[in-house]
Amino acid sequence: MTWTIRYTTSAARDIRRLDPGIRRHIQAAMKTLREDPWRGKLLQMSLRGLRSWRTGAFRIVYRIQEEQIEILVLAVGHRRNVYDEIRRKLS
Repeated sequence: MTWTIRYTTSAARDIRRLDPGIRRHIQAAMKTLREDPWRGKLLQMSLRGLRSWRTGAFRIVYRIQEEQIEILVLAVGHRRNVYDEIRRKLS
């Protein structure tokens, strides 16, 4: 089964701002997630219910929405600050 990937406005903006080479890596990682979204790491504590997929030094933070067979990408960013950014966006 292939899942649909949907992006929040801020996640789409995050991706557009990336260097083209990094953007290609992110797009390749999205293809992998589309085939098996449960491969990503389950996040804990204040980010419970979200998952993270690693691609180099960057992370894709997303939520699986099983009812719609959809992956909702909430943030894409460098591992150094993506989790703080997603916490800020969700609060």
